[in-house]
Amino acid sequence: MKTITFAIQKGGTGKTSISVSIAVELANAGNKVLLIDADPQGNATTWILNNQIYYEFCDVLKDTCEVEKSIQQTQIKNLFIIPTAGLNGGLKEYADNIAGGKLAKVKNILKSVGKEFDYCIIDTSPNFGNFEQSIFYATNEIVAVLQLDEFSKDGLQIFINRLKIFLNDLDEDTAKPSFNKIVFNSKNDSFAQHIALFQKYDGLKKNGYCIYSVPQDQAFKHAQTNNLSVQEVTSKTETKKALNLIAKELE
Repeated sequence: MKTITFAIQKGGTGKTSISVSIAVELANAGNKVLLIDADPQGNATTWILNNQIYYEFCDVLKDTCEVEKSIQQTQIKNLFIIPTAGLNGGLKEYADNIAGGKLAKVKNILKSVGKEFDYCIIDTSPNFGNFEQSIFYATNEIVAVLQLDEFSKDGLQIFINRLKIFLNDLDEDTAKPSFNKIVFNSKNDSFAQHIALFQKYDGLKKNGYCIYSVPQDQAFKHAQTNNLSVQEVTSKTETKKALNLIAKELE
């Protein structure tokens, strides 16, 4: 099982929109996919799980539930989720008060179900604390998601610097996640500022980064409101092509 984590130390960039959509894209290609909602807001769960939550991710982390019991089938074929309750959920309390000193916790959880799935997609919060570090420790590949605005450059550099420090502190023989993919979400080619900023970020390719863009598409909001995937809703060929390209290059 390949584990892919979508992350950045900035809120409102569309991590959930992209992570859920890539999970759906991989599932639609015939892969068995596990989506983990690791954001205390629980937005991925609210979007893609149209069922009652019996056990959430924090129950597994606290050892009050076996991981198999927490996994629920979504309405999308081949896509399963370990949910997080946004209202009265316990994940924030775990992240703030319990996660310290448990770097291998998420990795051990994923090992127990690794043979059952082809991919695991993890949607994260904007934090970079002990909990998020345990997710990175369990991850094969990290993907950053940003908006095209003037503040994204600083947010990206802060994330790169903190991730580098974290990875350098790991033992030399520890398998470390790769990080060379950046997705710019909600790109609007009718905005001159978006075009200019995207051209600036294109220079990151010289440093080994792969740069992608997903167009601004109101279908994301419609999909989230109606518990549907954006693939079921959008009529934009550019959106479908962008998601397909990112998913293929993550395989």
